[in-house]
Amino acid sequence: MSIFGANIPLLNKFLKNFASCFTKKQMAMFTLVIYALFKDYKRNSLDAMAKATHTDYQKFQYFFSDSKWDIQAIKRTRLEIIQKQRTTAPTKDGLLAIDDTGCPKPFAKKTEGAKWQYCGPLKTKEVCNVGVAAAFASQAKHFPIDIIPYLPASEFPRGEKNPQFKDKIQIAIELFDLYAESIDFSGTVFDSWYAAARFLKHIHEKGKIFYSEMKSNRNIFMYHPVKKIHCCIKPDELVTLIKKHYWNKIKYVKFKTTDGSESPFSRGLFVRGKA
Repeated sequence: MSIFGANIPLLNKFLKNFASCFTKKQMAMFTLVIYALFKDYKRNSLDAMAKATHTDYQKFQYFFSDSKWDIQAIKRTRLEIIQKQRTTAPTKDGLLAIDDTGCPKPFAKKTEGAKWQYCGPLKTKEVCNVGVAAAFASQAKHFPIDIIPYLPASEFPRGEKNPQFKDKIQIAIELFDLYAESIDFSGTVFDSWYAAARFLKHIHEKGKIFYSEMKSNRNIFMYHPVKKIHCCIKPDELVTLIKKHYWNKIKYVKFKTTDGSESPFSRGLFVRGKA
């Protein structure tokens, strides 16, 4: 490959796993794209990648825009490779992490899905593309599993009423369903934004465990051990009830932080009013 002046046998061997996903011409372009991704760019783009590999820009554009290949087949092949390797295979002590991420596109005018919306990496609103992603994480390993693009309601006729529109929670549910059975993990983890009732209920109905923060302004519907009825409880009141009435339901665990120190966390699971 011209970008390095020579081929890299190990990389070529790895890429052969994807040969069944492409025609011969497509495979040659796919290989070129992967090689191009190893180069540092001030601003990555198809034009920059084409110049780095001394390839006609139109060929790059055609490969991504018009060439017919199956993205789902590529995803399946990648996960099969990960699951077959002992050093990368998911383990039951890991977690399925779900969150959204964004790619800033401040100058985009006609890019599909690029709208003024919250951009996770910037922690503020910006014109960007957003996707909901799933990843595997354990103390020993972590890797991306899948990402599904999120298209704002403004991209669809009739907005949120359009049957093709999917909000981020619906996409998160789809990701959970896709990988709940095919990948080993002990539970699902997500931030407080995704702790929506329909997502929590869906996970519970599937018999799975979830971990999440809970915002202080949320209401939790559960059985009140003092009032003897099912009612909505604020998180601060729930903490008091846990200490007094559900202390035997809590399991204290310790996780190592990135600097190697141990940080204590308590884990309690309350679902639909039952501890």
